[in-house]
Amino acid sequence: MSNAGYHNDDAAKPTSSKKPSLKRREIAAGLLHALQRSKRTRANIAGKLGWTEPDTSRMVNGHLDVSGRDVAKFLVAVEASAEEIDRLTALADLSPRAYTIQPHPTHLPDVLPTLTYLGVNARTIISYEPHRLPHLTHTIGYAETLLRATGLLTGHTVRDGIRARIDRQAILTDPTGPDTTFYIGETALAQSLPSQVAAEQQLHFHTFTQHPRRHLRLVPGTVAGAAMPGFTLFQDQHSREVVTVHTPTAMLVLEDPDHLAPYQQAISELAATALPQADSTARLLTPGAFGGQTACRS
Repeated sequence: MSNAGYHNDDAAKPTSSKKPSLKRREIAAGLLHALQRSKRTRANIAGKLGWTEPDTSRMVNGHLDVSGRDVAKFLVAVEASAEEIDRLTALADLSPRAYTIQPHPTHLPDVLPTLTYLGVNARTIISYEPHRLPHLTHTIGYAETLLRATGLLTGHTVRDGIRARIDRQAILTDPTGPDTTFYIGETALAQSLPSQVAAEQQLHFHTFTQHPRRHLRLVPGTVAGAAMPGFTLFQDQHSREVVTVHTPTAMLVLEDPDHLAPYQQAISELAATALPQADSTARLLTPGAFGGQTACRS
């Protein structure tokens, strides 16, 4: 494929696949967005760079492994921003391990482009959080209370993180947005909150649960699966599934079927043991629900 103009520093031959990995799909989405914004055609860009049009098409469809250098060439050709070039070039050069374990500021996976990509392209999102409310359900006040309580983040990082978290929630108001189910561990209600923050979060839940594609279910602390770490399963329109597992300072990205299986099993167990949605909503909206004043009974 040397006639296509692709370059790989370790001289490995670019490969194509009928089932592009998540990393390929994320890169391809960025390239396609930049191409469409430029109003240029794939044939035009291929000719400009001395590449073949089929290989250029595979590149923007996620069916070709490419280096950061070739990604940069493509983005310069479509006059992408410096920020886009830096982000997508760095993404292309990540090793599989580095892509699987993505570090982030304490409790702020929201700043990771991969998490945003997964949410925007999801048809279904199922999330479980044992000790706090799921990020996509946070009010600004709740998020700020939790982040400042760590004592590990600067004010600037907190502000940027909250903005990223709220921006991610836009998928919930999109008419074509995903169907979402959030399993919340009972211990999340033990979080002590300022009264105004608790009231605002409960008001938000009241509005949140009016939407037919949003589901909240409480998980009693006695459920065995409640000891699992927080995780989210994303399923796209092609039924491809990815799980992100949450730690305080890194997000684990899983797409191998063997790695997904324990989380798929956990979701089945949570669905069978969590309180029904009506009961869960009633508990969440009960005055004094936060601060451990109410408890779930399975």
